[in-house]
Amino acid sequence: MTFGVTLPFTIFITALAPHLWPLVIAYPLFILAIFLLDLTRALPARSLETNLKAPLSLYVGHEENALLTITAPWPKPLEIEAVLEISGPMTALKPFTLNLIDQKVELNIPLLGYRRGLLQLKALWLRWPGPYSLIETRIRRPLSHEIPVSQNTHRLYQDTVKILSSQTFIGQKPLPFKGEGSEFEGLTEFANGMDPRRIDWKRSGRHRKLLAREFRQERNHLIVFGFDTGRLMLEPVSGITKLDHFVAAALRLGWVSLKSGDLVGACGYDLTFHSFLKPGRGPFFFNRLRSFTAAFDYRYEETNHTLALAELMSRLPHRSLVVLFTEFIDDISAELLMESLALLTRKHMVIFVTTGDPTLATLTKQKPLDPQTLASAVLADNFAKNREIVLNRVRRLGVHCLDAPAQQITGALLSRYLLIKQRGLL
Repeated sequence: MTFGVTLPFTIFITALAPHLWPLVIAYPLFILAIFLLDLTRALPARSLETNLKAPLSLYVGHEENALLTITAPWPKPLEIEAVLEISGPMTALKPFTLNLIDQKVELNIPLLGYRRGLLQLKALWLRWPGPYSLIETRIRRPLSHEIPVSQNTHRLYQDTVKILSSQTFIGQKPLPFKGEGSEFEGLTEFANGMDPRRIDWKRSGRHRKLLAREFRQERNHLIVFGFDTGRLMLEPVSGITKLDHFVAAALRLGWVSLKSGDLVGACGYDLTFHSFLKPGRGPFFFNRLRSFTAAFDYRYEETNHTLALAELMSRLPHRSLVVLFTEFIDDISAELLMESLALLTRKHMVIFVTTGDPTLATLTKQKPLDPQTLASAVLADNFAKNREIVLNRVRRLGVHCLDAPAQQITGALLSRYLLIKQRGLL
């Protein structure tokens, strides 16, 4: 650039004073000498050492820091610009500037995964100027960090203890699932406050005193999660896709169910029925469930509920609790879904889980200050009413509907599961 700016002046000098041609040759040599001086006095790339400590894993929606350390035997302060080359479920990072003081500098780089997948840190790019800012050194240091991004399951055990302990009344000794189920446990002497419908009159007459039947919860119920992985599930809510919100809620319920003694399975479908996890039992099965849901890909295909639910029914030999995570737009697109749900509810208990778009609620409540705002509010209100019509039709099929905000899906789903277990609906 320096040569380009001064080139017209050298041509002008040569044209007006040809006898000064030695200056025309000496000037580029002088500039070249300054460049070489700036190059020799700049920080050599081989003497700069970098170290990046990245986290072993990331949780969706949770930010972790990677520690970057740069050391160089350089006595003067130096400004270094750096940028990470990444690929995977994370937005590109902006370049950041480091001030090398006392031959060392450290920086925490925030890493935030917005969906499940594998985050790869491929390389670290660095550049810094020379003492006279005439040259610029650029280097690329390759990296080999692979960070899996999954759902946060760190507090599952503590949450399970709170949920199960909350089902026991204060002052009572927690008996193991006794008194709230449908499987016969034994006989006990009838006391005030018991349900008279539980009196066994035949055995009471034999023993000449009132005896009541006791029941316990069955511990081998079959629970299957059905995940719609189609196009509508990719819509982000609070920065996280609906599919990731549903996977997080299913993992919580799966952990509670496995701890309760139930069998848990899962399946994934969109245009085709692409994956199925055979139900298993025990807390150790949770790792298989987590790996199965982590393999769900983000697909941009329409969902074929008729084919998928028909395939699911053929793989469930016994009455099961099917938790269906899906989404719809209007009653026309949900027509085939409701027909498949009507067939599914003839043999199985179904929980229909969905979450609305918070943007619709915002548009509905806004003040109509201009025609455009009024039109958007009317359209949003029509979508909301249409959605409620579909949910009411699904409820009339005998399906348990959960239409809650994304942040409240886990709590609502756990409460509905415990309610179904307590009432012995399975």
